[in-house]
Amino acid sequence: MIVHQARIQYKLGETKRIKILGDIHAGSSHCDERAAKEFINDPDCYFLGIGDLMDMVIASDSKRYRKSGDASDGDAIVDEQIEKLSGWLRPHKDRILGLGTGNHEDSITKHCGTNPTQRICKDLGVPFLGYSWLMELTLSEGGSRGRSVKIRGHHGFGGGSRTQGADLTKYAREASNWDADIFLYGHVHRKQADRIPRLGNVGPKLISKPKLIAITGTFLRTYSKTTDPTYSECKGYPPTEIGGVTINIKPDSSWVKYWADL
Repeated sequence: MIVHQARIQYKLGETKRIKILGDIHAGSSHCDERAAKEFINDPDCYFLGIGDLMDMVIASDSKRYRKSGDASDGDAIVDEQIEKLSGWLRPHKDRILGLGTGNHEDSITKHCGTNPTQRICKDLGVPFLGYSWLMELTLSEGGSRGRSVKIRGHHGFGGGSRTQGADLTKYAREASNWDADIFLYGHVHRKQADRIPRLGNVGPKLISKPKLIAITGTFLRTYSKTTDPTYSECKGYPPTEIGGVTINIKPDSSWVKYWADL
């Protein structure tokens, strides 16, 4: 697991937005590229990646590969998907706080001896966060006064649930093991958020410091518009909402407020 520190500048009263990039599956013909690029093309926010940004299902993956789901033009599927995603992210590289990897990219690392997410991070000059990570994010005003929040990120685990509450419950259990304020999970292609009440203090003052848990969405369509079914369709997974999650962070006089926009 990677532990990372990041710092961004703010002015009193400002709300800083962080868009979470997760389960985009760039390179799949079932990726909603228009929605993904609209989500990314935002000049006024920061970005964090939670994994499965690329589909990375290659022909030797007999369990998941179908030619109808492969949007690559040639045989170099891995290279094409890296180039595609790098092109989408390059205009925003100075505002990328870090990119994590997911099970799709990790499969390539295990079987092909190359780490696609790490290659993109090296190309863009941004931090590589691995499969799970803990980040202390400091918001500084004029280089002096600052407020910090701790963010726990994990690509996610387990099969996708067919009920609304099961994934949140699963990830809430995982969040109980960590000292953090904001928890980000992907993998299950669901877009949800919840707050767990928690009290703390700043000096003698009692303040609310809730845990924010966000399941960060997807840009991969569950069902195909053609006669060729998707992997999720064959498994009978429920339809998912296309889109991502934005985390809002606003320091105030005593603490930091944070909430999710779905």
